[in-house]
Amino acid sequence: MRRLLGAAGQPSIRLRLTLWYGALFLLAGTVLLALNFALVARNFPSGGEDLRDALEERLDLRAGDLQGDFTFLVQREPARGRQGVFQTVRASTLFDTIVAGIKEDTLREILWRSSIALGVMAVASVGLGWFVAGRMLRPVHEIADTARRITDERLEERIDLAGPPDELKDLADQFDAMLDRLQTAFEAQREFVANASHELRTPLAIIRTEIDVTLDEPDAGREQLEATAEVVRRAIERTEGLIDRLLVLARAEGPLQLVEEADLADAVRRTLDARSADIAELALDVTLDLAGAPVEGDRMLLDRLAGNLVDNAVDHNEREGWIEITTSRDGDIVTLRCANGGPLIPAEEAPRLFERFARLERARTVGRGGHGLGLSIVRAIVRAHRGTVTVEALAGGGLAVEVSLPRSQSTDAP
Repeated sequence: MRRLLGAAGQPSIRLRLTLWYGALFLLAGTVLLALNFALVARNFPSGGEDLRDALEERLDLRAGDLQGDFTFLVQREPARGRQGVFQTVRASTLFDTIVAGIKEDTLREILWRSSIALGVMAVASVGLGWFVAGRMLRPVHEIADTARRITDERLEERIDLAGPPDELKDLADQFDAMLDRLQTAFEAQREFVANASHELRTPLAIIRTEIDVTLDEPDAGREQLEATAEVVRRAIERTEGLIDRLLVLARAEGPLQLVEEADLADAVRRTLDARSADIAELALDVTLDLAGAPVEGDRMLLDRLAGNLVDNAVDHNEREGWIEITTSRDGDIVTLRCANGGPLIPAEEAPRLFERFARLERARTVGRGGHGLGLSIVRAIVRAHRGTVTVEALAGGGLAVEVSLPRSQSTDAP
């Protein structure tokens, strides 16, 4: 019964396909029978002339011997005890009657036997259609069974359908590819939650420790309370910064909510102005080559893209180091390149900086530890805007990040 009815009590696809096979075969057979019947009826001898020719050939007569109007003596059925009664029948009438009778009997026999054959074949076609539909739908059942077994804890299941490269094979391959993406996304989500929990646990532990130490000191003075409050404040600011970055990352990994024009060169200038005190404190040498770089997209995310690159160049630099930032356009592509000095980074480890919460201890300046989300946010924003981003560890130390985005079709920015 499960094969006949679907999950909602409706006829299953296999049953519907079988019925369609049978109906189409019955329709095609009926049309063929009607066409055959019409052709036989049309080409059957229609009068006595054809029968005359057939009789002449049968009786080995010369052509034309049976021409003309003559009569036959036909013995009638006995009636009222009278035997041997004959009736004269004209040849033309007799021949027409014989031809009509033969034609009627022949067409009736064709119709009867063809109808029986059509009925038998219709029943056979239903059975054959049921078998063929089952074979054709077997990959669909395999896909459904695999999907039924999959849970968030069992994403390793795959269909791995064998067979010719047809539509069902392509469907199964696409389903396996989707499962690969889902498994990657779930693993990244688990890793993200674990790392975020670890990052949030650190400032919370600092806050709890400071409060506990202060409460254990009944004679704590104002200076100790202020020191505790300052530590708690910094821990809260770090937590707020982490939460803010997590929210930006979540927004960047979703669809664009707002599309408007933004200029990456202006975003770089605003961020440099905001970090001017830190740049002066580290005595960094900043070199700019900022051409107009208008881009259509989410303005907040594009500002954060430029801001994260500048922040990364400042926070992971060395005292009296350098920063070089350029923006350029080449056709429909806008490029932002941010390079900075700093500790030496192994070339093979540079791409790992795009991972969430990734930190290279040798590439960090003492006292300027970040959250490990800066370049992850950059990559997510670039992907959301259908661009590309590359990172390169410089031979003399430091890092260079280059972003390419489709530019807007607006006029050049001043």
